[in-house]
Amino acid sequence: MNWNWNWISAIFNRLSLKHRLFISILLFVLIPATIVQIHSITRLETMMKDNIAEQNIGQLDSLKNSLENLRLGVLGSMLQLERDPEVVRMLRTPGDTKEEDRRLFLQNRLLSVKQGLMNAVIPVNITLADLSGHVYTSLEEGTERMEAAEINPNGSSEATDSLFDGGTFRRLLSTEEPYFWTVHAPEDRYESTFPPSELFSLYGKLQTPQGDTFGYIRISLDIKSWMNSITGGFLIKQNYYLLDGQGKPILLEADESEANRLQTMLPAFKKNPSRYFTDAQDQYMYNGVYMPNMNWYMLNRFPLEALSGNVWSMKRQVIFSFLLTVIVFMLVTYAIVSSILRPLRQLQRKMTQMADQYMHLHLQESKYKGETRELARSFNQMTDDIRKLIATLRAEERQKEALRFQILMSQMNPHFLLNTLNTLKWNARSQGDAGTYEICQNLGRLLECGLNTEVDLVHLKEEIRLVESYLYIQSFRYDHTFQSEIEMEEGLDYALIPKLSLQPLVENSLHHGLIHMREGGRIFIRVAKESRKLRVEILDNGQGPAATEALRPPGRRRGIGISNLKERLALLYKGEASLELVPANPGMLAALEIPLLISSPYDKEEARHVEYPAR
Repeated sequence: MNWNWNWISAIFNRLSLKHRLFISILLFVLIPATIVQIHSITRLETMMKDNIAEQNIGQLDSLKNSLENLRLGVLGSMLQLERDPEVVRMLRTPGDTKEEDRRLFLQNRLLSVKQGLMNAVIPVNITLADLSGHVYTSLEEGTERMEAAEINPNGSSEATDSLFDGGTFRRLLSTEEPYFWTVHAPEDRYESTFPPSELFSLYGKLQTPQGDTFGYIRISLDIKSWMNSITGGFLIKQNYYLLDGQGKPILLEADESEANRLQTMLPAFKKNPSRYFTDAQDQYMYNGVYMPNMNWYMLNRFPLEALSGNVWSMKRQVIFSFLLTVIVFMLVTYAIVSSILRPLRQLQRKMTQMADQYMHLHLQESKYKGETRELARSFNQMTDDIRKLIATLRAEERQKEALRFQILMSQMNPHFLLNTLNTLKWNARSQGDAGTYEICQNLGRLLECGLNTEVDLVHLKEEIRLVESYLYIQSFRYDHTFQSEIEMEEGLDYALIPKLSLQPLVENSLHHGLIHMREGGRIFIRVAKESRKLRVEILDNGQGPAATEALRPPGRRRGIGISNLKERLALLYKGEASLELVPANPGMLAALEIPLLISSPYDKEEARHVEYPAR
């Protein structure tokens, strides 16, 4: 793959600038524009499918609510018959009424309930049976006498089984359920009333308020006719399906592949009702809703032919227009590129000559026109600026050399002071003056650190040692009127901290808090790690900055150590460090936070500089 890319790159580099520019426009302008156009069309098609899916889901929700209302209406019809005193009397004591009168009354009552339930539009049958074996239906047959004189509680009567669908009626007799729903095929005797379809039936026991059963009821609905009556008015012909919670078809064409395809969609419809699927040929869209009260799924299949036809027609028109635009654009681009690059080749030859003559040759602007003349003028200005810049850089280099020489000369005096201080230190030691020796040693350490200008960050333990030296000298100066304590968390010896960053904070605590106290002064320094930050806290119990400011002599300027430290932190850490001075009661708290950087010890960290007295 790498070899192929190198080969293509080599061929591309051999082309002229005109051809490379033309090919680049094709690759980076026309091809992306083509992709954007195709994406826009695809996006439009997706949006149209989303709108269709939203409409389909709305229709399915309406069908689901209608079926739920129908189900509630059927239950209400059963309760209506169960609470009708005349119906209860005739079913419990059929012998008290003439058979013909009883048959006509119950048939009229069933027809009335049926009309109130479905308004006589969808095939519905209501069947009643008493415990003596009499069966009453809302069909034209009216009443039928069972062969058994009395219904067996175990449901073994063949006549009853035939009228109440055998095993289902036995389930009603053997269970303690007052009612249940089931889907089944119509009996042979009802094929004229119910064409080949699936019946959605309610089987129930008619019971008194005390719980005594006095009859049985079955209300059967032709669910396919119900579906057709509602969906027949839709503008676009669609297929609707019903499946139970296990994916078993309730209302579905005899197509095993279609049933298997629908079963794979059920979990997605249950989890996300707005989800939709399309088949492999993108001819149909499938939507579905879950009915938790019935543990059913209602699905529909929407034909995408009209939608696809409109989209493909739109695609062809857009693609044809875009291709025509691309061809015209390519021709115009080639002509423009050729006209632009002709003077640029002349300009290139002049630029090569100018490079050979070290920018001391100007272009003749009168030979160029339009934008190329402006380019020649800008190039001449650029060469002038470059020559001036080169002269400026040379002057700055000479100034840097002179400044470096002055710095080297200025470092001679501090080194002379350091050597003189060392002489005083060893002289004090030889004379037995331990205090002067310690002061000179700590002062030398501070002076030596100040002379080392090559580093900005030092190890934390070195900075702490410098603070200890500073505190030792100041303790002598102020007659030991204060005490200091340093607490440092383990593992931070080699954390990096700006050089001489703690000494200004300690000095601030002394001059603004402790120098006016005759005794009991205290400075506490705490160093700890917090998350990815190194936090240093310096707390004193002095008078605070307000009281010190009141005692400051008039005309004496304020210290600049804290402001200088803040500027150094801003330069080193780019806003990732902070320094806060918080009033305490008593005293002041200085809190410094910087990014935690742990450095490895130097190879010769422990091999420190040791001074020996002159002999």
